[in-house]
Amino acid sequence: MHCFRWVDALILMASIINQEMLDNIIIEQKDLHMRLRFWSFILLWVLLMAIPSSAWSEKVFKIALLMGAGEETVYQGQITQEINTLLESRVKVKYLKVQIDERLDMVDNTISKLMQDSSIDCVIGIGLDASAFLVRRGSYAKPTIAATILDRQIQGLPLTPRGTSGIRHFNYILSPFDVEKDLQTFRSIYPYKHLAVLMPAGETVMFHALYSYFGKAMETVSPDAKLSIVEIDPNDIDGSMSGIPERADAAYVLPLFPQCQVDREQALIHGVNRKGLPSFALAGESHVKMGAMASIAPERNFNAMIRRIAINVLEIMDGRDAGTLPVNVSAYADNFVVNVATLRKIDIYPGFKVLEKARLLNLDKLRQGREVNLKGVILEALERNLDLQMEKTDTKLQAKAVNVAASQLRPQINLSSSLTHVDENQVDIAGTVAARTSWSTTGQFTQTLFSDDILANYAIQKIILESRRYQEKAALLDTVLTAAQAYITLLSARTNQAIQNNNLKVTRTNLDLARNKVAVGSVDASEVNRWESEEATGQMALNDAHRDLELAGMALNQLLDRPITREFSPRDIEPDTAIELMVTDPEIYGLVENFKQLERFSNFLIQESNANLPELKQIAQSLKSEERRLLNRRRALYLPDVALTGRMDNIMDEYDAPRGTPSDLDHPWSLSLTATWPLYSGGIRKSELAQSRIQVGRIQMEEKNLRSRLHLEVRSRLQTAAVSAREIDLAERSRRSAKKSFEIIQAGYAQGRNSVTDLVDAQNAMVTSERSAALSKYQFVLDFLSLERAIGGFYFLKSPEQKAHFMDELRKYMAAS
Repeated sequence: MHCFRWVDALILMASIINQEMLDNIIIEQKDLHMRLRFWSFILLWVLLMAIPSSAWSEKVFKIALLMGAGEETVYQGQITQEINTLLESRVKVKYLKVQIDERLDMVDNTISKLMQDSSIDCVIGIGLDASAFLVRRGSYAKPTIAATILDRQIQGLPLTPRGTSGIRHFNYILSPFDVEKDLQTFRSIYPYKHLAVLMPAGETVMFHALYSYFGKAMETVSPDAKLSIVEIDPNDIDGSMSGIPERADAAYVLPLFPQCQVDREQALIHGVNRKGLPSFALAGESHVKMGAMASIAPERNFNAMIRRIAINVLEIMDGRDAGTLPVNVSAYADNFVVNVATLRKIDIYPGFKVLEKARLLNLDKLRQGREVNLKGVILEALERNLDLQMEKTDTKLQAKAVNVAASQLRPQINLSSSLTHVDENQVDIAGTVAARTSWSTTGQFTQTLFSDDILANYAIQKIILESRRYQEKAALLDTVLTAAQAYITLLSARTNQAIQNNNLKVTRTNLDLARNKVAVGSVDASEVNRWESEEATGQMALNDAHRDLELAGMALNQLLDRPITREFSPRDIEPDTAIELMVTDPEIYGLVENFKQLERFSNFLIQESNANLPELKQIAQSLKSEERRLLNRRRALYLPDVALTGRMDNIMDEYDAPRGTPSDLDHPWSLSLTATWPLYSGGIRKSELAQSRIQVGRIQMEEKNLRSRLHLEVRSRLQTAAVSAREIDLAERSRRSAKKSFEIIQAGYAQGRNSVTDLVDAQNAMVTSERSAALSKYQFVLDFLSLERAIGGFYFLKSPEQKAHFMDELRKYMAAS
């Protein structure tokens, strides 16, 4: 294709010069030299057209990719893509994929054919099997790369002081993964006694290589631990899992499937988790995200291997001997990652000191239970919150107090019975006692015909009951807001924990940058010290964030009268879908978008608060109660208490009576009407009257003050909510800008353009803006719920008829004003 473009360019040049020469001939017809030049370019053009297109075709560089039978390696596609990226501007790259079986003679025959094939420019062995077969060959007729070597000493590979193989036409790539370090880290998390290493089934060469390699590492890390190599059949993952020994208590997971089969790798890891086995992944964070417990391999390890292979292929194409090319890849800092959700699933919890060294994934899933949402939590609080239940109980108690007061207005009837026995002397003296033993009964009743004290108490108790009902409604509204605050506090704490966890990750990345800069001598060790200090500070911030999350969960459980340690999973909220807020109505939202409308809307809400707020109604009842008490104390100066009382006695029986007595003939009874006036009681009544007048005045002032404060609350809540509505977009814009600024400064720091102070400031600004952006949506919901509480009713608790009435009243008010 490139050659065709050159031909077109030459033809164009010839035609341009042709026209130029023709003009010169017309002007200077006698100039023979110019005519010769003209015909020479015509001849050149004819010759170019006569050259066949095949002569200009691109050079082809053909690579044989050697793989195990039936194996499509995890990073084969990435290797070809990287090679194409480096070589496609110079040559056309073609690939021949060759699969080998396990019979050594057949493999040798296949490799020999590739070595003899003149169309093949380079052979690359992908995977442990293919690389092992290439290593066994020993001599190479053309450039050969063994792309996957676990341990060069076990496989007997040389390494020159220059970091090359030293074997003509042969290059190998040492794995940047450190299995021994993996096993040490794994053991610090969980002290395994029997480790199962999971590998693809049917890979005999790989089996022996892995057994030797891991056996050597285990002797160093944990000499007493046992080792099992377990083959996993890709077509029967569940069946293969049964091959894990019962005595195995941990699993080391190799990358068994291509990247296009992530679901199968994930199924394998989930199978390990179902067996309750702690797992460690060679591949790094990608497998930890699938569910593996931990890993320390940087994600860049694979990229580094692929890049080294592609660069070596480029050098081979340029004519360099493969035996003189590097076998090592760049080493990157560890990426210690732990999946907290997996820890919870398998019920294994390492010590805090171990976890402080790791970056924690799914930290918010450390405690998980049934899923809850904002509205569900509010409704559950209305049903279970103990403070609200106590308020309801107080209302019930006051209702009984009203009944007690009413009972004083009803007749009071008593019946008594007595059995009396006296000595003989009392019977004989003047016959005053009819019998030595007598059984008698007495009946009494009292009916208050008029008593202002009783009437006033009954009236006041009914007023207090009404006041209690308003207090209960206020408590209900407070419970709704308190539940929402507790839920949003929990979400905020969870978000802050995620932000601090990510900030710690960024800090560790910056620490790696500083260490690299110290290694090349561009800065001194003070920058590493600074970032180590920032790392410690970030870890403390993460610890604090985790504590706040735990406390927020406990507080919500207490509010809902659940066991304090009950686990649950709160669902995140969005401003427009979290709950049915008044402001989510587009017509109402439009009223908070400019100052004039906002002022008119606030006046309407104050009108609503006057009609709805239970606190105002409660204090009105308090005033009514005190006014009734004042009337009672005024009447007490001159009104009597009037009561009707009656009594009847009856001797039911007599024993040891010497003679008949009047009791045999009569049943004495009495009936009386009594009126009682207060004449003088030391001046207490006048003092109580004056006291009530003062108390009425005080309550009136308290009502005025409360109304003023509540009106201020409505206006301030509306202003705050209106600002919250505007700040969501602003906070998100700030977050994006701060992140871009940080990325630019981080890149500049890596290249030496920015100082450590610049980067620390940019990182702090990014963290602050991330928190603001995340919390702004929570604050929006909370501010509008607070506004609705300030006007005495929550929109989502209203019936459709009440909502329609509210909107009608709002439209009328806005139209009139």
